[in-house]
Amino acid sequence: MPAHYLHCENVDQLPDVRPADSSPGLINIWKLDILSQKPQFLQLEQLLNAEEKARAARFHEQKDAQQFTVTRAVLKILLADAASSAPENIKIMLSENNKPLIPENTGVHFNVSHSGDEAVIAIAKQPVGIDVEQMQTDFDYHSVAEYAFSEAESAQVQKSGHPRQEFFRIWTRKEAFLKGLGTGLINDLKLISCLDTPTKINPLIKGVTAGWNIKTLEFDQAYMMSIACESLGPAVRIHLSAYK
Repeated sequence: MPAHYLHCENVDQLPDVRPADSSPGLINIWKLDILSQKPQFLQLEQLLNAEEKARAARFHEQKDAQQFTVTRAVLKILLADAASSAPENIKIMLSENNKPLIPENTGVHFNVSHSGDEAVIAIAKQPVGIDVEQMQTDFDYHSVAEYAFSEAESAQVQKSGHPRQEFFRIWTRKEAFLKGLGTGLINDLKLISCLDTPTKINPLIKGVTAGWNIKTLEFDQAYMMSIACESLGPAVRIHLSAYK
């Protein structure tokens, strides 16, 4: 069984000019400010089907319901563009491991994450995972690192001049990788090594058929985001833009 490797790296910024093509290897990411979409909320809500509206209604907090509604509606708009369809025709389902997908064989892969007042949406032609986390100053990251980080990862956090940022850098990488695989959670997150050096992917992790690349970016001085994709095929190019 061939060995597959996980390559993680930090990037200072991503291109904000959307390429004209949509060739394999290109990952388009949209950063969505939930609060900025409030004036369009009723219009966006109309793009949700009955099941999605019922799901929004089950949220206890209005803020969470609005976040789901806005993110789901914008996702359908973007997927419709990628799949050459109309937003109202986009039906999003869950795999047996709860990874969102489009049931039609469109060749479009996507992933969504949100934290605080921000959401990010990734769309590509290969499996992709994305995670964003607001780096809250009152969050007790030590307890999470204790059960989720290897000794080497914990040491990396401790020796960093910015341990909180370093924790979220490694954590979002783990989350993005698992979401990209779409095989569900694993019991031991320490099996996934997300340091900057290329690391052999543990064979106990299911669903790995190729190497994976992860790029990590800090933005707005408050959020950490990681994007994971299979490294099989054309060189990966990532484009980031703000949805307006």
